[in-house]
Amino acid sequence: MPKSRATPRTLKLLREWGWYYWGVEQHNAFSGRKTDLFHIIDYLVITNFSTIGVQSCAGDFAAHVKKLTEDELEHTLAWLRTPHRKLILIGWRKVLRKRGMKQRIYKPRIAWLYLDGDDLILEEKDTTSYGQK
Repeated sequence: MPKSRATPRTLKLLREWGWYYWGVEQHNAFSGRKTDLFHIIDYLVITNFSTIGVQSCAGDFAAHVKKLTEDELEHTLAWLRTPHRKLILIGWRKVLRKRGMKQRIYKPRIAWLYLDGDDLILEEKDTTSYGQK
């Protein structure tokens, strides 16, 4: 699934959670590529208690985890070291609607990244509940 398909799903999910968001990805018309804010953030979310950076992906969830925890670790840590900031990775995958059925639907796979002291923690949350406000 191309990234453009993940975008409306992610924005719909953020609206369902009641979050205010803004797209911070920049499109380079010359190269045709998109550049994330600090190479890690597609959308900024403002809640009553925190500012959350959202990374959205359509397919390769593991590659995006690697990007946030290894390739762009310096940017991830710089973002998370500031008080009241969080980072969330939302990946979309096709799953069976019900066991034994053939119909498939897209479900989000959600991982929160935060610091516990100096340790970077990646914690997957249940997708049936809404995100933290």
